[in-house]
Amino acid sequence: MENGRILLVEDDSTLSFIVKRYLESKEYSVTTAESVQRARDEMQKQSFDLVLLDMMLPDGVGTDVCAYIRRTSFCPIIFMSCLNDKETKLRAFEMGGDDYITKPVDFDELTMRIQANIRREHQYNLGRSTSAEEHYGGLVIRRKSHEVFFEGENEEIGEAIDLSPTEYKLLLAMMDKPGELFLYHELYRTVWDADDLGDSSIVMVHISNLKKKLGETGKTLIRTVRGAGYIFGT
Repeated sequence: MENGRILLVEDDSTLSFIVKRYLESKEYSVTTAESVQRARDEMQKQSFDLVLLDMMLPDGVGTDVCAYIRRTSFCPIIFMSCLNDKETKLRAFEMGGDDYITKPVDFDELTMRIQANIRREHQYNLGRSTSAEEHYGGLVIRRKSHEVFFEGENEEIGEAIDLSPTEYKLLLAMMDKPGELFLYHELYRTVWDADDLGDSSIVMVHISNLKKKLGETGKTLIRTVRGAGYIFGT
């Protein structure tokens, strides 16, 4: 039984072959692409459950592919790169990436993160039947359409806030437990359904991006407890 369809975007042919063979041994269907253009072509031809994306490609960078995918798809995107600096990770998440793995790849960790992201997306899609419109602290949340708006005067709303899938899921996870301290690893487990393996930077970067997009509302609703986590609520 197939566990999912994966698009592997990697220009190193040897690594691409190894990762493809490994994932196929785990019952995944893997399509490979070695460039930005090839990745776009594959995305146009079929849908995928997850994308594994290198940062440096011969005709561009992985964030270009990520931005292209996010125009039409919410499938999980895991960056798989030799670059490990904070700025690169920040850019990857800003463009809509969900997770980030540093090369050389630990295959046990890769399997865990793939399983967690695909499982999380499936569970997330099951909740789309919820039709209620919720109002909280100046925000309007429509769970059925996965949209978040600022609430204006007379309860009027404008255009949807441009949140990535992960930013939206983090917002909902905290909103469902207002006033509680979410430790970094607890928030990671809640949203990614996996252990953070001691790396809290993924959560921190996503929350930072979320707060920026929510502006003054985000500063009011999401309070940082330095060295611990976050508390959501007015």
